[in-house]
Amino acid sequence: MIAHITRREMYDLVWAEPLDTVAGKLGISSWHLKDLCTRHRVPVPAPAYWRDKATGKDPRKTIFASSDDPTVELISLDPNSPTDSVVEQRLERARAAPIALRHVVKPRVANPRTIDWSPVEKPHKVVALTAHSLRRAKPDHDGIVEISGEGLLTLRLGADSIERVIFILDSVVRGLETRGMTCTVTGHPGEIVHHRRRHGQAQVEVHRGADKVPFVLTESIKRQKHEPTVAELKAEERYRLARQRNWSLPYERQYPEFDYIPTGELAISVEAYGRDQRRRNWRDNTRATLESRIDDIIGELDGWVDFARESRLERERSHRLWQRADENRRRAKERKERETARDDLVNEIVELGHKAEQLRSWIAWAGDIEDAETRRMLSWARQRLSKIERALDPASFGDWLREHKLFPEVDPFAPLPEDPDLDTLPLQESSRS
Repeated sequence: MIAHITRREMYDLVWAEPLDTVAGKLGISSWHLKDLCTRHRVPVPAPAYWRDKATGKDPRKTIFASSDDPTVELISLDPNSPTDSVVEQRLERARAAPIALRHVVKPRVANPRTIDWSPVEKPHKVVALTAHSLRRAKPDHDGIVEISGEGLLTLRLGADSIERVIFILDSVVRGLETRGMTCTVTGHPGEIVHHRRRHGQAQVEVHRGADKVPFVLTESIKRQKHEPTVAELKAEERYRLARQRNWSLPYERQYPEFDYIPTGELAISVEAYGRDQRRRNWRDNTRATLESRIDDIIGELDGWVDFARESRLERERSHRLWQRADENRRRAKERKERETARDDLVNEIVELGHKAEQLRSWIAWAGDIEDAETRRMLSWARQRLSKIERALDPASFGDWLREHKLFPEVDPFAPLPEDPDLDTLPLQESSRS
């Protein structure tokens, strides 16, 4: 029985034949083989791969990626079997090799040419709760402090940057107040994933009246691959052997996959967009830090609030123009319907006039007929003519027209000026046919 095999050898086996066949050759079950490939990061083909091979196709293989972790590179099929001496020596050399020094990003050192600052004893009420939480928070194993909650800014930064962040936030908020603006912490308590901000996080919102602009303060945090120590490699191997004896144990790495290193590089970003290329971001750089640019940041935030006001007024005006155009479209439809009613009325009046003339002529022609049936018809015709004449009587015609409201003195459907913001509206003249 084969006791040990490398990842590359396992990769070549599982991509040459189906898993059941490879498992039979290695003397293990197929589920055990799958678990080994998962733990040792060996990609395995999907069932569709073998179906495509059977039909003569050339399906694509997953690329093999080597690993620097010796406990991953060597796969033990039977932990009780002796290891091949060559493979064992290779593993021992890898364990005994000196660990390469990790490339640690040095925290940013304040430029001595920038302004001096000191910790803020009594932060502004807007940032007081955030400052209190930052100072009480305990950093994690990477030296990073993370806070989030009701009334707090969502922040993830290095412990060495806490007082800088409090100073910058306090200075910006107080500077904005001197320009007639107020600040609040808004948004739902957000979660930060690694070094990225999640949508919906709490942020500072700058107000002037109904206009507001949010901004956030962040620290750049570098992520790099964790280089395990000899002790961590030994712990990983011990756990792997324990898991082989007890498969109910979950797979857990005994050391982190990545290290997160705070750089001390702070940045302020305006969470808004403009069409005039207005500045949105400020970041520590070799020329200056945020502390030295607080006045510039405050001035730009003031400009962003003005821009928010202009944008709001423009949106409101566009809405008023749309409402006016919609009202004029409605009035045009009403005018068209009224013109149809007027035409129908005129046609009805003309038709009644023609009928009255015809009735008069017929009554004059049949007036001398003595037939009883004809006399009753003449009586009905005279009554009908009387009704038509009353309808066409000029003395009552105006009242009838006013009842139908087809020719009002002030036209309610007259078109309005296209611009609703004109100071004076022209008098609406009555529309006459």
